[in-house]
Amino acid sequence: MPAPLSHVHSRMATVLTECSRYARSRWPVLIRGETGVGKEVLARRLHAQSPRARGPFVPVNCTSLPATLFESELFGHEKGAFSGASQYFRGLFRSASGGTLFLDEIGDLDRSLQVKLLRVLETGEVRAIGSAREDRLDVRFVAATNVDLLEGVRSGVFRHDLYQRLSVLYLDIPPLRKRLADLPDLVRQICEEIGAMDRLASYAPLLDYHWPGNIRQLKNILIRASVLSEGELRDGVLDEILRAERLRSPEDCPSDPLHGTLAEIERRVILGALKRCHGSRKQAAKELGIAKSTLHEKLRRWREEGSPCWPVVRATPMVAEHRGGTPPGLDF
Repeated sequence: MPAPLSHVHSRMATVLTECSRYARSRWPVLIRGETGVGKEVLARRLHAQSPRARGPFVPVNCTSLPATLFESELFGHEKGAFSGASQYFRGLFRSASGGTLFLDEIGDLDRSLQVKLLRVLETGEVRAIGSAREDRLDVRFVAATNVDLLEGVRSGVFRHDLYQRLSVLYLDIPPLRKRLADLPDLVRQICEEIGAMDRLASYAPLLDYHWPGNIRQLKNILIRASVLSEGELRDGVLDEILRAERLRSPEDCPSDPLHGTLAEIERRVILGALKRCHGSRKQAAKELGIAKSTLHEKLRRWREEGSPCWPVVRATPMVAEHRGGTPPGLDF
């Protein structure tokens, strides 16, 4: 069940109120937020509060959706439509019929595929590969992104007409560091979910951390602390884990970006750009205002020195499998 609004930060309370209002409509919703803030959780909440709640919730990860599989996975295909098509597949658009199709990280969708998605949004119809019949869709579209799509429109990476279609309704989830008032309630909620006992004397160490990984990182840290403390959260263990987190990813820490030597500052800035660009050297070099060859050389030198030089990028399945069974459970 969705959390009550009375115990959340005012900014998040506004988001949840808007979510409840949007749930009753049929229009597309665009959810914006940093990685780990719970975009899919909010999308599932929107679905659960909608008239489509009894229908399926089908998530699609656009980050890993190659052009060669886009039409087959989403539009479906007839038996024998192409080599390897041994049987009919209805496609994820049809699998979401009567429910919600969640397009996660829509900003990463290849531009060549954006026009195909735009046509579906405009016509409300799909045609399976190898079929002459177009089927009418009964699907509510919800998309999510961790990037500024308007900036993508300005740079030519994202289609303006697709942006307009997807952002009829808009939800912006604040990062955890900007709603720390929610943290005690989140800790209690996660402890209940993972079956841990909250024995913390103070939440001060948690409130003092900047949470670059947002709620997903908080959940992982609480799981780790509960395992090391045999099912209980204890101050000393949590302090050690947070200390290790700060040492492991100092480039994520915005509190003192000029701390350290010039070489250390340079490394933090470059790795931070690579993380924001999902590992793309071309985009990172453009953001930093340096030549791509210069970035290559610095990464090569760090690798030879044995220094970690790649951002941590969460690997997720290309699409959720919904050719039978139920959608996976909630996850931050």
